[in-house]
Amino acid sequence: MTAKAALLSYSLGTGHKRAAELLANELARLDVECGHSALEEWVTRDYDWLFRHGYLLLALHLQWVWDWMYASPFFSSGETLGYFFQRRREARRFESRGFASSDVVVATQYNAMEIAADWKKFNKRPLRLAAVITDFDIYPLWARREVDLFLVAHEELKNMLAEKGISEERITVTGLPIDPAFEEERSGEAARSALGLPLKAPVALIMGGGLGNGPMEESVHAALRADGWSVVAVCGKNEKLRQRMKPLAQAEPGRLRVLGYRRDLPSLMAAAEVIVTKGGALSLTEALASGRAVVAMPGLPGQERANIAFMEKRGWVTVCRKPQDLSSILNENLRPLQERPFPKGALGRAAAAIAGLAKAPPR
Repeated sequence: MTAKAALLSYSLGTGHKRAAELLANELARLDVECGHSALEEWVTRDYDWLFRHGYLLLALHLQWVWDWMYASPFFSSGETLGYFFQRRREARRFESRGFASSDVVVATQYNAMEIAADWKKFNKRPLRLAAVITDFDIYPLWARREVDLFLVAHEELKNMLAEKGISEERITVTGLPIDPAFEEERSGEAARSALGLPLKAPVALIMGGGLGNGPMEESVHAALRADGWSVVAVCGKNEKLRQRMKPLAQAEPGRLRVLGYRRDLPSLMAAAEVIVTKGGALSLTEALASGRAVVAMPGLPGQERANIAFMEKRGWVTVCRKPQDLSSILNENLRPLQERPFPKGALGRAAAAIAGLAKAPPR
């Protein structure tokens, strides 16, 4: 009998959804029938407003509040983020969608994990639950006893979870599940030619994640001040940002291209000498996997800043703390890492671990 997996994500940015979609495709290759569902499609409206819109409000506009909430023991010492009445209600919705009948539920985002873990706790019924932690930090609330398998990006994160009381046999270090296309060896000159970019001038690729946030405009202006650099700016789904930057692209037709949401990021990264991006763990990992030099711009509070700090400590990225400093950083002729910090094949390892859990005999 074919095993069944339910993958749950939540659209706080695009990384969680992207990871779930990649895992669903890879699990199908391992004879695991998959369905992917985003929480905003079925949770109640007040829950979605509180967590999705509330998070974006704090992270983008009240950053000091989110910084405090992320670090404060007042929030991290409790078992969950949701209110009790919400938890009961969303757990019922989780069951009504049929997720509980799957051989394994896979959560690529915290709220998704919390709802599945709550259902398991409230109903005291068996449910295999895997949590894919898509950051380089372990928020204490991840450490739920109801989770059967934690997939983490780095050995140090395994140690962090173990310190929070999670037994080591429930933790597997797989790396972040990124598209293998980012790991392919690609010719920079061929990529620039295919994209119509200058063949000789160095190219800086500046990205703001799927939402196109962060100091994108300031970074582009600073990069254009660097000697001889061409710039490609990817605005993601932020159409207002793209429209604001179009006049600058028209004024610098040979040096600046402004793009919207793209699905050819592996090619764009291959065309660049330097990738400038914010602190999303998947975006940083994709950039490092491409083998190019990586500059991390000031991240959003909480997990993004933790991701950047983790990578800066290990010398994987150059941190640009003020956008106006980017021109001087580019003029330093940055070099990529001699060895990529992550072994290839993280997506396959993560899918194999999940398939193993789904197909394991009942306990």
